[in-house]
Amino acid sequence: MLQGPAGYPIKVALIYGTCPSGHHAAARAIAEFLPPSVIEPVFVDLSEVYPDFGPFVARTYLQVLNRTPALWHYAYDNDFVAFAAGALREAVLPFSSRKLEGLLLKKGVRAVISTQALSSLMITKNRRLSKLPLFSVLTDFCAHAYWPARGVQAYFVPERGAAGELRKRGAPPERIVLTGIPVRKEFSGAQPDKASARKKLGLAPGLFTVLITGGSRGLGNLQEAAMSLSPLLGRLQAAVLCGNNRRLCRQAEKAAANTRHLRFVDFTDSPEDYYRAADLVVGKPGGVTLAEAMALAKPFIIYSPLPGQEARNTAFLLRHRLAESAGSAAELLPLVRKYAGSPQALSQASAALAEHARPHAARDIAARVISALTGNGAG
Repeated sequence: MLQGPAGYPIKVALIYGTCPSGHHAAARAIAEFLPPSVIEPVFVDLSEVYPDFGPFVARTYLQVLNRTPALWHYAYDNDFVAFAAGALREAVLPFSSRKLEGLLLKKGVRAVISTQALSSLMITKNRRLSKLPLFSVLTDFCAHAYWPARGVQAYFVPERGAAGELRKRGAPPERIVLTGIPVRKEFSGAQPDKASARKKLGLAPGLFTVLITGGSRGLGNLQEAAMSLSPLLGRLQAAVLCGNNRRLCRQAEKAAANTRHLRFVDFTDSPEDYYRAADLVVGKPGGVTLAEAMALAKPFIIYSPLPGQEARNTAFLLRHRLAESAGSAAELLPLVRKYAGSPQALSQASAALAEHARPHAARDIAARVISALTGNGAG
């Protein structure tokens, strides 16, 4: 609980890595449940605070993935690398966090909700910012070694395995709260029927519908995946969300100009309409993408997972039998055919996801934050 006179509304920073991203979507989802009379959300895009650093990290990340994906696996999962990185951040982060410190203090921020590990680290390693209540929100079904083990008032995690990983790294068990990954209200409210959602989007109301998504960046072999379904088009239809990868969208639209029942979609701020219209979702297993599919109980086929977080999300899904995986476009076609031709398989997959879904995570996280900052109820 904040000390001294609160002065409502309390300014709370919601910090994410970049926009658009799953981290940003999670921050927006939580903000929807923060009453403006009590909490004033202050959105902070880390890539805008450090404009040179953000593109450098993104560019380096993508280059490593393209050239030496095994290196990313190693850096992500190797405890020795994490230890070495820890020594580096002890020296570098307190200095590099000064710009963030100046911004937050200037805005009068009195607490922080972080949906990304780097911003959480920066808060805990800065002498002045570490005095602010910090709430860390994990947006993948794992807790990698870069989440800070100390200095966090509450960790909000998606599942028990992630909680166990945090505990092993020294996070106090009483500060770990199982909530799920936050999704926006549109994914947790009353659902219109599929036909109505399809009509709204201009899709054929009666056709089995496949949604292919590459996340906010439109990554993965989306065009190849879509074209692999050509033998089934007409018996089904497919919509491809290209994220902010406008180049891909233009190229794919041109290549598929004469292909019926196949649509490539430029960046949309309302992906929930496409999820509701879909019978089946195919895509990269980003944490927020999975949480959205789970919230609507949409059967999921894993396609083109990135090393690191998405590889571990894949392992989580397969371990709990919540999805199937297509290692190539050639493997995707028979899996889609199976679900399109078997209502029973579709229903079973939907039921399994619904059982693991936590569609009200954003509401529950917001409630915990409000309670901790105001002292009303259990923190």
